[in-house]
Amino acid sequence: MLEGYPKQITLPDGSKVTLRPMTRDDQYSLYSFFANLDPEDRRFLRNVVTDRKLIEKWTRNLNYDNVLPILAEFAGRIVANATLHYQTFGWGRHVAEIRVTVAPEFQGRRLGAALIEELSRLAAAHNVKKLLARIVTNRQGVISAFEKAGFSQMTVLKNYVKDVYNSQYADIALMVKELQPSTSQ
Repeated sequence: MLEGYPKQITLPDGSKVTLRPMTRDDQYSLYSFFANLDPEDRRFLRNVVTDRKLIEKWTRNLNYDNVLPILAEFAGRIVANATLHYQTFGWGRHVAEIRVTVAPEFQGRRLGAALIEELSRLAAAHNVKKLLARIVTNRQGVISAFEKAGFSQMTVLKNYVKDVYNSQYADIALMVKELQPSTSQ
């Protein structure tokens, strides 16, 4: 499934970006990527991504069958992190969650869209039938990018998440993309 990596893609503005799976050697560059994000971009991420121990844990405990992290690099620097979180058992084993974080200077340049497409392809190859994205509703540009990629908003959970810095509540949209028609059994 990962035979085609690293791979180079060209963004509409002509920038060439390399996509590849995260490795153990990415600990410091991944930390630097997250540390250099605007605090607003980090505010509603699931984890405190400026915690060096957390980033070390992610890079040391890689298991592509559970979580598949794909990094985007430009000029030797990580400019985006996209992950597929597989449910490996139970009633949701046909579902994977997608998360995409893009550096501010690459937002609005269709890198996020390219990563959503890339992870959709990888998920389908892994027999995932539905992709789930959870997006804070005030991030309308992100919601729009997911809608353009074929995701539909299923519901909004009111006051469901708290930001990691000042514990303010926010609404979150649950968005789903059908990768393969579900079959009833």
